[in-house]
Amino acid sequence: MLGDIGTIEWSRRTNGILGRGERARYLAAFTLALMKSTPRLMAAKAGMRGSGPDPSELTPPDTPFAKEVIEACVELGPMVVEHSYRSYIYGRALGVANGIECDEEALFAATMFHDHGFREIEQLSGKCFTAAGAEAAEGFLEGSSLDEASRHDVLDAITLHFNPTVRPEQGAVQHLTHDGVLLDVVGARSWELEPAGVQRVAERHPRHGFTVDGRPLLKGHAGRVPGCRVAAAFKAGFGQALTLSTWRDADRATAGVN
Repeated sequence: MLGDIGTIEWSRRTNGILGRGERARYLAAFTLALMKSTPRLMAAKAGMRGSGPDPSELTPPDTPFAKEVIEACVELGPMVVEHSYRSYIYGRALGVANGIECDEEALFAATMFHDHGFREIEQLSGKCFTAAGAEAAEGFLEGSSLDEASRHDVLDAITLHFNPTVRPEQGAVQHLTHDGVLLDVVGARSWELEPAGVQRVAERHPRHGFTVDGRPLLKGHAGRVPGCRVAAAFKAGFGQALTLSTWRDADRATAGVN
């Protein structure tokens, strides 16, 4: 249904702005994904949990490249940085749960840079914040140790992460980045991981009210860039998904703490 919408190639061509037909397809895909996930999200919010790998046993790669990534992203502030750490850990854990292997350094770069566009989100016009984030990552990656294919996967994962779904066939880094981010935002697929381990990750990397304090930033971006996927997502029910988030109460309690 989505075709190449959200890919790095599409983002470079369009600045992340949906055409009329693309907007209709994105709205349909987002609505369908939300309809499928809502019952399980409601059950998770009510306290129903599953089982699976313990994500708290996983840690970011301890390599010179990973340290350079951290240094490049530290300026984003604790709300975004800690969200990115959690997204990496949850993404890796989902990979373990489903037998999906990927380059850990590429996954770390993708998750740490995926919201880099937040740095300028209040000044952007005519461009999706994911495209801005990919541009920042591209400049960083040019002199990095990652090979060309891995650099592409990182950029693709960054721009794809605001799609309603990213299939494993679109790339392991892309898929696990998307689903790790989605788990940290609304709790999707949290039931595939060990519940206490999920909570330990959130305690180790504080949430800083992410879905509460991040929502007005995204909502403002949707208003300034009405053709982007963020605007379409809010139209299709993204606000409702945030309300259903497993993390809603925790984020309300920690909003404004940065």
